[in-house]
Amino acid sequence: MCTSAIFAAICSVILVTGISQSPWIETRSVRGLTIYSQFPLSEVAEIQQDLEYLAEDIEGALAIRVGERPVTVLLFNGRSEYDRFVKQQFSDVPYRRALYIERAGQAFVLAYRSRELAVDLRHECTHALLHSALPVVPLWLDEGLAEYFEVARDQRAFGHPHLKTVRLWANLGYAPSLSKLEAVPHMDAMDAAKYRWSWAWVHFMLHGPASARAELVEYLQTVAQYGVPEPLSERLAKRLGDPRRLYLDHFKHWTR
Repeated sequence: MCTSAIFAAICSVILVTGISQSPWIETRSVRGLTIYSQFPLSEVAEIQQDLEYLAEDIEGALAIRVGERPVTVLLFNGRSEYDRFVKQQFSDVPYRRALYIERAGQAFVLAYRSRELAVDLRHECTHALLHSALPVVPLWLDEGLAEYFEVARDQRAFGHPHLKTVRLWANLGYAPSLSKLEAVPHMDAMDAAKYRWSWAWVHFMLHGPASARAELVEYLQTVAQYGVPEPLSERLAKRLGDPRRLYLDHFKHWTR
């Protein structure tokens, strides 16, 4: 039996909640993640493969090293088990279908088996892996990256549900204000539009001009070294000249 601090924390939580009525029947380690599941992982083999690639994909896109701090993933058999656990252990957290939570330096991702499990896990594990690599992640960027990586890897460039709406608005000449996204103070202020526009700026930086991605990488490197970089809106303006125009050009012409 594992005697690590992670497992000890899990055991204590299980004992407190009485969740042993639905025991963790399988444990699996995936790059940067330790998974405890109440159902056979063979039943969601494609999801497990997604998680195996996720850390690699994040590192490749952002040039950061993830997995420096362990993340525990708890997969519940159904919503009732999940709801009971969250209510008993994290009653102060607003309810969501899946959660990324930090407590006393311990990172948890919680989700239950549903049709949306793959998306939920990619989204929340992106949060967890980013925070394992960086001391802080601005809210808009945290959510924009999680939105980007939540879809299957072969859909990220051209197949995200946000793309159609973002392209439509770009063709109408609308580019969302990055500085306004940077000013969003907390999660409660993030609505569906802000998630979409955060995704759009991330997509622009990852698939638009090479200099935009280079600026993102340099920004994250500064954060990783506990520096305090200028906001990305200011950095992009200095480097690109007119990021709004380049953003519009990017989405107007973004096709396979």
